Formats: sequence, C-alpha cells, structure tokens
Amino acid sequence: MHKILAIVSLKLKETFKSPTTLLFLFAMPLLISFIFGSTASDTKKPTVAFIYQSNQGEVNQEIFRMLKENTRFQWIKTTEQEAKELVANEKAVVSIKVTNDLKAHLKERKAIFDVMVYKKTEEYAALSSYLVETAAIIYEMNRGVNQQKNVYLSNVLKEFNASNPISMTEGSLVSHSPNLIPIGFTIMFMMFAISSSASSIHLEYKTYTWQRLLSSPVHKIQVLSGYLLAYFLLGWIQLGVLLAVLFVFFNMYLGNLIQILLFGSVVVGLVVSLGFMMATLSKTKKQAEISSTILIVSTCMLGGIYWPLDIVPDIMNSISKAVPQTWMMEGFGEIMSGTANESVLFLDSMILIVFTIIFMIVGWKSIRSY
Repeated sequence: MHKILAIVSLKLKETFKSPTTLLFLFAMPLLISFIFGSTASDTKKPTVAFIYQSNQGEVNQEIFRMLKENTRFQWIKTTEQEAKELVANEKAVVSIKVTNDLKAHLKERKAIFDVMVYKKTEEYAALSSYLVETAAIIYEMNRGVNQQKNVYLSNVLKEFNASNPISMTEGSLVSHSPNLIPIGFTIMFMMFAISSSASSIHLEYKTYTWQRLLSSPVHKIQVLSGYLLAYFLLGWIQLGVLLAVLFVFFNMYLGNLIQILLFGSVVVGLVVSLGFMMATLSKTKKQAEISSTILIVSTCMLGGIYWPLDIVPDIMNSISKAVPQTWMMEGFGEIMSGTANESVLFLDSMILIVFTIIFMIVGWKSIRSY
C-alpha cells in the first residue's frame, strides 16, 4: 500500500506544478461559478402576462387565482396588446389567455390555454408543465359540474381556490430548481484537467519513466492504482472546492451530504476512467489532448452542460442518453432538488458505473507495458 501512496504523492505534486492543469482545475470552474453561481440565489421571478377577458367573468378570474398559486412566477394581468409587447420585448416569459370558447374546449378536452412565447426557455418548460397540470384539474372539475344540476364551474373554482390546495413556498422553489450550470462546467473542466494529466503518460514513455517503474519491484496493478487514485483525489479536490464556494458564497442548497459524496465519487471515477482510456488509446500526448478535447466538448453539448435538455428537440433528448454527462447532470439535479428520488438516483449511478467499467476495460487493454 505504501508503494501506491508514494506514486499518488508524486503524481499529485507533479500535477500541481502544471499551470495548465491548475487553470482547468480551479481558475476556470471558480470563474464560471462566480459568473453563474449568483443566479442560484437570485430572487427575481420570471414574469407571466395573463390576458384578462372581462367577457368570461368569474371563470377567468378564478383561473387566474389558481395559476397565481405557483409563486415561482410573477403573474400580472394585462390586455392582449400589452401582453404581445411584453413578450416581444422579452419582459415576460409567455402570455397566457383562457381560450374564448372555453365550454366547447372543456367538453372536447382541447387546450384551454392559448400561449404566446417569444422563445422556449427553461422557465417556459417549467411553466408549460404547470399549465398542463392546472388544465387537468379544471377538466375534472368541469366533468363533475356536468354531472350535477344548478352547479357552475365558477363556483367550483372559487371553492377550490378558497381551500388553498396548492402549497408552494419560496423556500421550496430554490430546492426544486437547482442551478446546475456551475456543476456542469466543473465536470467539463475536470474532464479537461484529468485527461491532460493522464495523457502525460506519453511523456513518461519517452523518458523511460514508465519502463523503469514496471521493471522495479512494483506490480503493474500497483502502478496503475497509484495513478488512478491520484487522479481520483484530484477530481474530488476540484469538486469539493467548487461545492464549498457555492455553499459559502452563494448559499446554494446542495442536498443530502451522503448522496453528494457517493454520487460525486461515481462521477469522479467515471471522469478518471475516461481520461485513462483516451490516454491509452492515443499514440502521442498531442493526439490524446486533441481527441479528448473534441470528445469532451461534443458530449458536453449533448449532455446538458451548456444548456438544459428541456429546451432541445426530442431527437436530441434521445441521443443525449448515450453520453454520461446526461446522467451526471440528472443525478446532481435530483440530489440538489432536495427531494431526490432514490430509484432515479440509483439508475443514474448504475449507468455511470457501467460507463466507468467499459472505459477502464478498454484503457487496461490498450495500455502499453513497455
């Protein structure tokens, strides 16, 4: 064990002497977290323009009251013209209008909200789901009204709103909408840093350091264990520093500490195995760095590092399942939401472990013994 620890110590010292590695490990992730981290505690709410139509009377008023229960958004009443201007100038996420022929639409279960949007943002995706849920409640109420005499939908809606059935507090909104941008960019820069460090093995081929290590009284498994453990610790140092910055400076909710430690270890392990595989598949250090950069950037785009997957086309969502970053982001999102679904988190972890095993096997088969 002391031989492995000696290799770990040497690799860590070597890594921390590299300015490029330090840039990717700490400077860039911290810069990104300071740029985007403040949005984690931003209290400004996206605006939704509700087009109020007096001809619909109490029904329109009660539907507006129902929608306002979602305090994640700022709801304002406007005319149709004002709503168009707000959306066009991007001062409102969307405008919403209860359809003119509400009775017919309820009877035929057609869309009861007319929505106008300038561009589909993450806020729009969240609002869209809420509108679907609200419409489903109104459909059920209307069905009950139709089964009774002398009962009006407006009265049923009024009773429903008076009972305060929807409870959404400000505190819960932060936990249900975690800001994953700093975490995503940290994963990306961790990939760059560890891939760069792992590719240094090609320099050791040239200087015969690798050959001397293997000819010494140290088994190949011990040597590789030392290298991989060093990279694993390197990844956790980076992730730990960033999480500490987000928690201390931006008061960001990180979720259950045990889950963060376990899932974070799975993520770091996968990043190490990927860097190891890319280094061993390449013939030179330059080739390893170029191929790693292309692979990391392209898969980060697909995996939701640069933008949320909620706003991409369905076909891109399907393709994204093939890259590990998708499952990393989903897992961290679950934990940091404060209401982690353990079955979803377990599935994310298992998929990442499968990726890790595949990368390690390929790397082990490809590594040179001389």
